[in-house]
Amino acid sequence: MNDKQLLRKQIREKGKQYSPCELKAWAKEACGMLMAHERVREADTVLLYWSLPDEINTHELVRQLAANGKHVLLPKVINETDMSLHRFTSMEEMCEGSYGIMEPTGEMVDVSILQEGRAVGVIPGMAFDKEGHRLGRGKGYYDRLLSQCKHLYTIGLCYPWQIVESIPTEAWDKAMDEVIW
Repeated sequence: MNDKQLLRKQIREKGKQYSPCELKAWAKEACGMLMAHERVREADTVLLYWSLPDEINTHELVRQLAANGKHVLLPKVINETDMSLHRFTSMEEMCEGSYGIMEPTGEMVDVSILQEGRAVGVIPGMAFDKEGHRLGRGKGYYDRLLSQCKHLYTIGLCYPWQIVESIPTEAWDKAMDEVIW
């Protein structure tokens, strides 16, 4: 087992120590901080993700940002290496996709939209360090996506226990500009 695999296992185990009530309270606080964030408030476009059960719940956040007039983009896994971006419009345009994640079925948009105007990316991770390095799930989807968005301001979103001293990094890993927990 390599360092990243071991860290993923440790993070999964750590997460099991907290009650659903504690997790919900942390998620509410983190989402509130994100909604109040100047970059998010000023953004026209927000790249977000439909959360998995072990991540900060973003489902209401997605709906709220869209209701506030933001162009909310969600990723959709299209093959073993890549994701496409789709505009979120409603729950009626969502269906279960790869890895059991709800994905949008609506309009696909080019990743270049994240380079135009005011855009911000909210990125999931299993763990982050204080320098913004991110530990993903090991498939590299976000690393490849973010490599196409060199100037996108990125915010990692996680629980407090997902902040670790150091994340092992590779040359292609893009650090987040900041992390909210």
